[in-house]
Amino acid sequence: MNIKNKLKEAGILIGVFIVAVLVFSYFTNKGNDNMTADIGTATFPKIGFDCGGYGINAVPGYAQSMDIPTIRDTITPVLSGKLNVEINAYENAISSMEYKVYSLDGTEALLEKKIKKPGKTEMLDLNKSGLLDEERVLEIILNYNKEKTVHFYTRIADAEKADIQQCLDYVTTFHNGALNKEEGVGVGKAIEPNEDGDNSTFAHVTIHSNYDQVSYGELEPKLEGGERWEIKEMNDTSSSIQAEFIVRCKGEENEDDLYKVREFFRVRYDSYAKRGYLLDYDRTMEQIFDPTKKVLSEKGVLLGISEYDVPYLNDKDGSIVSFVQADDLWSYNKETDEVSLVFSFAASENTDERNLTNQHEIQLLEADGNGNVTFAVYGYMNRGEHEGQVGVAVYYYNVEQSSVEEKVFIPTDTSWGNAIHELGKLVYYSVDREMLYVLAGDTFYETNVEKEKTKELVTGLTEDHYVVSSDGRFLAYQSKSGENGANELTIMNLSSGKTRTVTGKEGENIYPLGFVKNDFVYGTSRIEDAGQTAAGEDASPMYKVEIQNSKGKTVKTYEQKEIYILGAKMEKNRVILERAVRDGSIYTATAEEYISNNEEQKESNIYLDSYVTELKKKQMRLTYEDGISDKEPKVLKPKQVMFENPTTITFDYDKKEKQYYVYGYGKLQGSYEIAGDAIQKADSYGGVVVDQSQSYIWERGNRDLNYTIDHSEDMAAQIKAKLDSGVSPMEALKEYNSGASLNLTGCTAEQLAYIINQGKPVIGMKEAGKPIILVGYTDENVIYVDAASGERKTSTFEEMDALTAGTGHTYIG
Repeated sequence: MNIKNKLKEAGILIGVFIVAVLVFSYFTNKGNDNMTADIGTATFPKIGFDCGGYGINAVPGYAQSMDIPTIRDTITPVLSGKLNVEINAYENAISSMEYKVYSLDGTEALLEKKIKKPGKTEMLDLNKSGLLDEERVLEIILNYNKEKTVHFYTRIADAEKADIQQCLDYVTTFHNGALNKEEGVGVGKAIEPNEDGDNSTFAHVTIHSNYDQVSYGELEPKLEGGERWEIKEMNDTSSSIQAEFIVRCKGEENEDDLYKVREFFRVRYDSYAKRGYLLDYDRTMEQIFDPTKKVLSEKGVLLGISEYDVPYLNDKDGSIVSFVQADDLWSYNKETDEVSLVFSFAASENTDERNLTNQHEIQLLEADGNGNVTFAVYGYMNRGEHEGQVGVAVYYYNVEQSSVEEKVFIPTDTSWGNAIHELGKLVYYSVDREMLYVLAGDTFYETNVEKEKTKELVTGLTEDHYVVSSDGRFLAYQSKSGENGANELTIMNLSSGKTRTVTGKEGENIYPLGFVKNDFVYGTSRIEDAGQTAAGEDASPMYKVEIQNSKGKTVKTYEQKEIYILGAKMEKNRVILERAVRDGSIYTATAEEYISNNEEQKESNIYLDSYVTELKKKQMRLTYEDGISDKEPKVLKPKQVMFENPTTITFDYDKKEKQYYVYGYGKLQGSYEIAGDAIQKADSYGGVVVDQSQSYIWERGNRDLNYTIDHSEDMAAQIKAKLDSGVSPMEALKEYNSGASLNLTGCTAEQLAYIINQGKPVIGMKEAGKPIILVGYTDENVIYVDAASGERKTSTFEEMDALTAGTGHTYIG
């Protein structure tokens, strides 16, 4: 055969090959147009506010109007009816700015104005009679690039009595003094070192840490860029202020290391003494993982200064581990000696501050045997396809292809904190079956993502009747109820789609209590034992609690004569039982008890461990049992698979009518159905409790030093008469609390002073169901009326706590 013929045949073969590739590509990608790209840069304009020369509250921009009662991340002080807004347009052309003032619940628009062609700084006129008599919500809308809009929100309040300028001066002096170890600025005098402070780690420093911890030891921190200051709460007695910033510190394995720092202050300014007081201080510090430096040792992956509970998942062979560090998701592959930055909003080719908005969390959902990881990003989306939206984005990281694919996005119009706490209860994605599971409101949904078809699997779920495992892979709920009791539970494995049931006896109720890892915990009650707590709430006490393993085998049973269980809390590998004793139909709390399944858990080759050095103190490491030989990994940045029409699924659900939200240390810390639980949580954070309409239920410290309810004698007599006639404490107090009563069980007498200061009496329960009526307080004592005798008495706060200890501190307000 001559050369000409050979070339001809080769050309034919090449042509056939190219056609085959094109045909294959067409059919494999048909209806699924995609490409790989970086997540993209931020594009929105940005605003902030000026407060006496301080740049504060650089609030994020939203792509849509939001549910106003949920947006309470900041409060901006208004001085003399004026508010300075600073606008950074970046590359955008802003045509106009609108600003609107709403009531806290968002139902009433109180002011609407528009500014054409705004400049870099604009003064908002808020001088309308009665407008700032109480806290409001300000919405600013920027219209830009012809047809685009971006929305910004902050609470606003008259700062005339708040001394906010002096509070800002105080915290910045403290902040700089701690960074620079400046003597004579009062840092050492302001803090309150005691045994509650953990001086073994720089990851978490509090007001109870010692001076060396607060001033960063020998780390010699230097600011990288500036601080982002935010005012979180502001009232006549105190202000809560937060700073976020990055510091470069002296290193050990490396010459230096970078850290993300969040610093929270609650301060009070005494205008008579002309000095500030530090009421609370809380600082977190997390090392930014940088694989271009030394991050591997012979023992494992060095995370450095970090919290103790670093989220991580690994493959079945113990070679690949994925972990979240400083709000970024990383993956280390020991076999290929590669470190991959799987997901990050902050990491970009520029230092754009819009990328640094820290209002999201990454949750690892599942790692398969090959180390591929499914994960979810909850909260505010800084940049990319969903820039300016709040929701949950579910992603799949493919190790072999070094790519990240968005599987689905679930938008919401609530704040980032609400998205985490509401949708974060359960979002699970099964990669193999392409099925999405979401618990939204009281409905559990299943969505076939490929077909984009959603159906309701379970409706009417309430918090007492379902539980979710910590990894989101298992759901258990009451699936059958009737005259003979709610005697069936269904447990779903969302990864496989398989279900199993637990069935009780007739005349009994069985309740899902929780999961300890993959072990299921449930309790059993007899219908005939139904009664009330000492507070007057309905109770179905359980006489038995059982733990089943993932195969349905019972591995632990707790049952004691004359002891009942009112609830249970899961804590790592054990169950905390909230026990009670019975007196007729009344159940009174008694000492808690702890149980576990006693079965040994199989440990992985990779585990989270801590180690200590002189300079950086306690640090975290992902330890490989068999060690690591190569300590200079290749660094990869997987591309995101971009679809022409990404899958977006919206769930319409009603928000709960009776819910109490806890805000503290700068963010939403949780939501509760019982006000007492919320108050105890808020007190631990020096925070506040609000209801779904943003009405204040409780605030730390914002009360008079002495107070007695007006006409308390008559009020106590009326309440006593109701109680004597058999009315429950919950019903007896409704007319004094806008038609609803608060279950304040578990609170201390000092915490209750805020409730009393609102003109609302509180009923406390002594042992044997004997009520007392709290009507006032002084700086040391509580004033109350004994409902049995009608006698007016006083006791110290501590004595009041002792009086109600036998009923688990049962109070109704």
